[in-house]
Order: sequence, then structure tokens, then C-alpha cells
Amino acid sequence: MRRLHNSRASDAEPRNLEGFTDFTTLEGDPATAGPDAIASLRPFGRDVPEQQVIESRAPTAEPTGPVERAQALAARGRRLDAIIVLRDLVREQPRSTEPRLALAALLEETGELEEAIAELGTALTHAPDRAPTLVRRGAVYARLGQAKSAEQDFREAIRSNAKHWIAYRYLGNTQLRLGRAEEAAATLRDALTLAPQDPETVLYLGEALLKAGRLEEAFGELKRAVDLAPGDPRGYTQLGRLFDRLGRTEDAMAMHRKAREVTTA
Repeated sequence: MRRLHNSRASDAEPRNLEGFTDFTTLEGDPATAGPDAIASLRPFGRDVPEQQVIESRAPTAEPTGPVERAQALAARGRRLDAIIVLRDLVREQPRSTEPRLALAALLEETGELEEAIAELGTALTHAPDRAPTLVRRGAVYARLGQAKSAEQDFREAIRSNAKHWIAYRYLGNTQLRLGRAEEAAATLRDALTLAPQDPETVLYLGEALLKAGRLEEAFGELKRAVDLAPGDPRGYTQLGRLFDRLGRTEDAMAMHRKAREVTTA
């Protein structure tokens, strides 16, 4: 049986996850949440890098090149061998970004975050479009708890390519985790002008509005997040927190129950 928090409070319960702080723990929240339930509190745990170069599934075709061979090795659990292949390749082709990005992705998967950052930094010197690589590096900085460096990379990505909407989402999420809810809401609205149906951005915007005390607006965005991603427990959890703020106890508990049902489904 999962343990649940059994006291409701309007004040924050500070916790630190991946360098960011979550400010709310209310009745019905799991005391030890599973990975899906806490994904919004670990902002880069589930969607970084945005485009994986090293796939976790086994390739369906015979490897045709060094990067594909590294993919096959990694898929079979031979990550160290895959890293060796990619390191040899980046020495042979120092200006090629594909193998370096593949190496950075694999280093990140193995927990070598500082090395991943170094490889991404080198890739930036040769990347024709810097924005995606800046976002990936910013995400790794965030995982290390280096929020200032993460924010700088996300802002630089936006300056590099103002239409790279995912950079706005990551920047807004960073601002949200740092407690700058109003600023986060503005940035996330910018993201939605470029990607209006992205459920992650809608969810984070609803959370930012909730933390800013703009409850009516928050309700609209969180309801839309649930409609866009009905299988994601985080929208129901945030709606439960909103109803807690409004004193609507029964509605709050119903949302927390729904979040648990979706998590265990």
C-alpha cells in the first residue's frame, strides 16, 4: 500500500529535486511518488534530450556505420564499448556533430554529466543550428543543479533561433522551479504561441499560474492539460492542489485519487 500525505497545508514544504525546489505537498500526494508522478518536479527527467541519438531499442537492420554500430552496442547493454567506438570517431572526425552528439547522449545515459556537457560544448562550435544543442546542454546543467548555467543556455538558444519553441518551454520550467512563477508564466505563453497544443507546456503554465495565485487562469490551463494528456497524472495532481487552495476538499481528493489511478493504470 502506498503511503500518502494526510495533512493539508497552504504553505510550501521545501524539497530539492535535481537542483530545483517543489513548493507544494498537499493531502493525497504520494509520500514516495513513482517516476511518472514526480516528473513535473524533476523537470528534465523525462524528456531530455529532446531527440535521442542513442536508441534504447535494438536496431531492426544491420548497422551501416560507426554511429549505428554504437547504437547497436548500447542497445545490447555494451555501453562502454559504444563509448569507445564514438570516442574514436570524434577523434577521426572532430568537426562532425553527429557522433559527438551521440557520444554526449550516451555519456548522459551513463551518468557522466560533466563529460556530456564538455562534448556538447565542443559540438556547439560546429553545429549549423545551435539552438537544439544549447537546449540539450542546458538540460544537463539543470540535472546537475546548475540552474544559472541552464537558464543561460536556454536564453542563448532563443537568441540563436527565436522559433525554437522547446527552448521557451525549458526556460519557463527553469524559472518555475526557481520560484519565479510570474516570469515563468510569461515565458510559457511565448512557447504556446509557437506550439499551442504541447501538453507539457500547458501543464507547466497551469502550475506557474497556480503558484502565482492566479487560480481562475490556472484552472483553465490545467483542465486543458488534462484534456490534452488524460493519461498523465500530473495534471490531476495540480488540479487537486488548486482545489485545495480553494477549500474544495471533495474535489481536491477526487483529483488526487484520479492521479493515483492514472499512475497505477
